[in-house]
Amino acid sequence: MSWIRRIKRGNQIYLYEVTTVWENGKSKQKMIQYLGVEGDQEKVPKPKTKRVRPDRIHPLQSRGAGDVLLLWKIAEKLNCVNIIDRYTTGFEDVQGPSPGKYLTTWAINRLIDPESATQLDAWVKSTILSDLTGMDPLDFSKDAYLQSLDAICSTSKKTQRIQSHIPFIEAELYQKWRTLHPLPDQSPETIAYDLTPIPTYGEECPLIEPGSKTHETQLNQLNLSVITSYFDSYPIAHFVHPGGFHSITTVPDLMIRLKEMMVPQGTIVWDRGYTTTAEIGRVEKEGWKLICGVTKRTKEARNLIARTEPGIDPDHLVPTQCMNIYAEKVDTPLFGRKGSVVVYVNSERRMRDRKSRNCAIYQISEDFKELQTSCSQLKKEEVVKRIEKFMPKSCAKYFDYSLLESQAGIELEWSANSDARIEAERLDGKYLLYATDPSLSGRDVVMQYFERDFVEKVFRDLKLFEEIAPIRHRKESRILGIVFVCTLALRLKVALRTMLEGAKDKDLSGEKFLKQIGRVHQVDLQMDDDVQIWYVGLQKKIEKVLEEIGMKGLFGERVRHS
Repeated sequence: MSWIRRIKRGNQIYLYEVTTVWENGKSKQKMIQYLGVEGDQEKVPKPKTKRVRPDRIHPLQSRGAGDVLLLWKIAEKLNCVNIIDRYTTGFEDVQGPSPGKYLTTWAINRLIDPESATQLDAWVKSTILSDLTGMDPLDFSKDAYLQSLDAICSTSKKTQRIQSHIPFIEAELYQKWRTLHPLPDQSPETIAYDLTPIPTYGEECPLIEPGSKTHETQLNQLNLSVITSYFDSYPIAHFVHPGGFHSITTVPDLMIRLKEMMVPQGTIVWDRGYTTTAEIGRVEKEGWKLICGVTKRTKEARNLIARTEPGIDPDHLVPTQCMNIYAEKVDTPLFGRKGSVVVYVNSERRMRDRKSRNCAIYQISEDFKELQTSCSQLKKEEVVKRIEKFMPKSCAKYFDYSLLESQAGIELEWSANSDARIEAERLDGKYLLYATDPSLSGRDVVMQYFERDFVEKVFRDLKLFEEIAPIRHRKESRILGIVFVCTLALRLKVALRTMLEGAKDKDLSGEKFLKQIGRVHQVDLQMDDDVQIWYVGLQKKIEKVLEEIGMKGLFGERVRHS
């Protein structure tokens, strides 16, 4: 006699046909057969299904998917494509090719593989971007990308003037960003503003001029300035200036753009190269506060720095990551204004400056001694040339010398100017800061000033990762367009970094995560008459990070983990 035994494991009930047997005078249960998992009716097993394998399985193609899919989803959240299309075509949700799709895919390329910029169309076809954009792979051509640059910025045939949608696009991108990432507690925007030279080829563009740093690259340059938010490092807007422009001349453009973009008035932080009485007044007139460096060029600034000596003690210490800073707030007006005037000293820089000067003075003194013994055999012009050769103009103030002609020849008399050296030592490693808000402490001014270094990281990203330099386009309109593409790529990277703040691994950078998720490929498989799409190469740890940053299920269900 046999019966069905029910055994529950987890959420399933398994059925077995069993019987009773006698062994060694004892009754025991013996399993006859396994019947399967219980179905809807009690003790009735589900019907067994036969596993069917397709007769023909072979891959059709494999394309890069992980990094481009993630960045495309970020671009969709920021509404990049629709904002660009609205200003260039007048429509949103354009079916098929559009400037917004071309420029967004170009920005994604700048983040993933900027070296392939000259073969951009081939690179796109090696990814799933054609599927994501709803475009035919043949639509991605060099001419199509150049036409997209012309759509956002072009030269009028009638007036020969630049017509650009870029400021309006940036303004709307910023408003969208602040909708998704509002400022804390309705705080006003605090921004950093800075400028960097960009080497470029060509000479016909009016923006391209010889600059102060052309000796480093042997190329002409243009200047790029960026407005960056203190709150989340978002690049609010950018400007392209001629290569010979001084930083001070860019401040009027800055104030106009901030007003046009309706950026909430807060605080601007900039370097000493922008600071003059006129520019401070311009910022105050527009209702902004200012924290800035002040050059040592004026007698007022030098005297203030020379007579102020911040204490090298815990009370004056301002903690920074890379240097020891000691600051003191000075109760005195500057530029005829009553604000927060702060003198700070970098103790390491002071020692370097002093050591460098002392070594230079010592070497020049030795050269003077050597020349003094042999100058009688030389002409006066030759002696002057030798002195100019071993004594640079920056060190001339530390020495006094005279040349006398006698029957024995040229006589050289020289001496070190100790007063000039001591006066210079009073300025070693010391710098001057100014804030229009008199309520700020010296420590607050210094910390906010040094925290602006993230704008330098913006320039580093543009030059190192997006490879903005050197620019190879030669038309002014296309130079402006490609700079916009690079800043659009930077916006996508900032968005990714902001998302990664929600990950448990705080050391995971955007570059590293893109490299890791870039190993995921999409494989199209032919299974008999059916085509299935699978994602392969996804690691469990990457899938976990995607869940932590709100991108769970990015690749759907057809995933093969590596």
